[in-house]
Amino acid sequence: MTRTGAIIAAAGAALLLSAGAAFPRVIDGVVALVNEEPVTFSEVREAVSEGMGISVGDADGLLREERDPRVVLRWIEALVDSVLVRRELEKLGQPITEGEIDKAVASVRKANGMSETQFAELLGKEGISLPAYRRRLRWQMERGAIVRARKFKEVTVTESEVRDYFRESGERFLVGAQVRLETLFFPIASAQPRDEDAAQVRIAVQQAAEAVRAGRTFAEAQALVLGTFPKVQLHAADFVTTEDLLPELQREVRRLRAGESSPPVFADAGAYLLRVVERRGGTPGDFSAVKDALTEELTDRRSEKAYSDILSELKRSASIDVRL
Repeated sequence: MTRTGAIIAAAGAALLLSAGAAFPRVIDGVVALVNEEPVTFSEVREAVSEGMGISVGDADGLLREERDPRVVLRWIEALVDSVLVRRELEKLGQPITEGEIDKAVASVRKANGMSETQFAELLGKEGISLPAYRRRLRWQMERGAIVRARKFKEVTVTESEVRDYFRESGERFLVGAQVRLETLFFPIASAQPRDEDAAQVRIAVQQAAEAVRAGRTFAEAQALVLGTFPKVQLHAADFVTTEDLLPELQREVRRLRAGESSPPVFADAGAYLLRVVERRGGTPGDFSAVKDALTEELTDRRSEKAYSDILSELKRSASIDVRL
């Protein structure tokens, strides 16, 4: 992962379509109401652009071409969720203020030793504006705030629980182990993040990732995107030592157990989807070396569950009108 990639966290996007006679079609104006609060198509288009790292024009085209209603619903829910959480935090008297976002941006910038100008330039190289980055931070901060406010005890972990988690995930931390991977590779020919080739890669890898999450094989996911991105490559390599992989891939492989697949991974050469087929060899890793990272990971997993539960509770009492 590049330095920019480490600074810029991925955020959810939302996509809204309206059903036509045979296929969904895109509409402008108000596309959803969340407790009578309107969501507009232009807001959704911007969210897609920012979330996928593509231009507004490419996002518009993606919205118009999407045909899978299951994908559409997942994108809708991301935007609906953010509205519900924001309003609940306001009700609790714990909204995330612009001042708090200012402090968070300053903290990230200072941690990387950058001036405001340098930070803005770095964001620009990734094709994201400072306002867009602030929106991503807001989403992350609000998500954390609602979990702390309503489920704090449920996400707190003890050292004993972290040790148990380490034992359950032991294969991930074997030193010198070899791993056999299945990989979908989406090469980027040119370096600019906003050019046509890079945009096509981002769209194609997201579509493939959606297919894998829906239960399709990597071969089926490749076939799905070949028509729009013919350069996609499917690799089923023999065993390799984890430490011999690209740093970006090493980090992702160490998060996966055998049989699990990764989200999109972006590197200089392009984008990857990975599946760990199996591991062999290696010696047990040192718990102390991964304790802090595992504590954070286990907390994140519990936070995901808590956040999902909170959203279910909020939706039961909310009025949500998505105009499909």
